[in-house]
Amino acid sequence: MGEPGPDRLAQTYHAALYRIDTPTPILLKIGAAQPELKALARTLQRPSWGVFLSASNPRSRLLSPAANDRRLKALQRALRQAGYSWVPGRGLDPAGRWPDEPSLWIPGLPKTVAHAWARRFGQNAFVWCDEQTVAHLVWTAPIR
Repeated sequence: MGEPGPDRLAQTYHAALYRIDTPTPILLKIGAAQPELKALARTLQRPSWGVFLSASNPRSRLLSPAANDRRLKALQRALRQAGYSWVPGRGLDPAGRWPDEPSLWIPGLPKTVAHAWARRFGQNAFVWCDEQTVAHLVWTAPIR
């Protein structure tokens, strides 16, 4: 079947749901505001803006769950060393064509820093939520 083309890949990223695993999960959708992030920010005593980032399946190439787990732990170690905290999450494909991806919600992580982390971990894109809690897809490089 081959790898999806750039248009299909972009559509898949835009259609995905990005779930923050709080007691009542928060679902981020690209282009939509998520007011629940303000309540989470109060609970965490962190900003309501931040980044949803994965280390799984670099460049959209499917890895084993064990390999993705090792990559997630490496991302967590790197973030911890840099002084950031996070909430676990999962990237979800509503069409069910792609497995769930372990991910992290990192409140207060600047977009420029997130861009560097995403590139370091081979990610095509990440989700950045602005001060109004609107989710934006940020590409790290042109998709091919």
